[in-house]
Amino acid sequence: MMNNIKTIGLVLFLGGIILFFIYGIYLGFEEIIQTLDYITGFLLGIILIGFIVLLLCIVIEQRKNTKETMKDIKKEDLEP
Repeated sequence: MMNNIKTIGLVLFLGGIILFFIYGIYLGFEEIIQTLDYITGFLLGIILIGFIVLLLCIVIEQRKNTKETMKDIKKEDLEP
């Protein structure tokens, strides 16, 4: 399940960046800076959503791995 979500997040993030650069080359970077139109906003939204999904997946996976590691460590090893 997490691998599918990570894949979707990565595809959205990288796809958004690639599409944004292609669109930027198409219009010229000066025009993008001057006018943020709907397509630019949409592409930036895809990039941000993909980035947020990736961050959330990393945080969830780290918490899961920490819990599993704590189960594997003996209680005696945790005491000073």
